[in-house]
Amino acid sequence: MRDSAPARVRSAFGVGGRGAIMYEPPAIHISADGEVTVPLEITQREMNGIYLLALRGRLVLGEESSGFRTTVDNLLSLGATRIVVNLEHVNYVDSAGLGALIEAHRKTKAQGGRLKLSNLGPNFKQALELARLLTIFDTCPTEAAAVAGF
Repeated sequence: MRDSAPARVRSAFGVGGRGAIMYEPPAIHISADGEVTVPLEITQREMNGIYLLALRGRLVLGEESSGFRTTVDNLLSLGATRIVVNLEHVNYVDSAGLGALIEAHRKTKAQGGRLKLSNLGPNFKQALELARLLTIFDTCPTEAAAVAGF
C-alpha cells in the first residue's frame, strides 16, 4: 500500500548556500507479508567541493530512481564534478535503480567529473557483479576513502 502523495525535494541551506538537501519519499511501502520499507531517502552534504549523497531505502523504478536522477542532475547543473554516493543503507535495488546509477556516472563523466560509490553491502556488490557493472564504477569501502581518493 502506498500513499499517492508526490515525492518532494526539501532544501535546508546554511551560510554561503551550503547545506543539506533531502529527497523525501512519498510514503512507506508495505509488502504482502506485512514488511514495511522506506522507498528512498537521499541526504546531501557538501565537503570541500565534494558532494556526498547518502541513500537510505529502495533504489527502484518510479519516484525513487527519478528522485535520485533529479538530485544528481541538480548537482551537475550547479557545476559539481566530484560526487560520492553512499549505498550503505540501500536495502533493495532493481534494474531501474542500476540504470539510474549508470546514468549518473555517465553524465558526471561527460562533464569532466567523477562519481564514486561507497559502502556497498555484499548484496549490492553482488548485484553489480551479476549485472557485470562493478568494473564501470569507482567503488570505495567507506565514504572517507572515497573522499580521500579525490
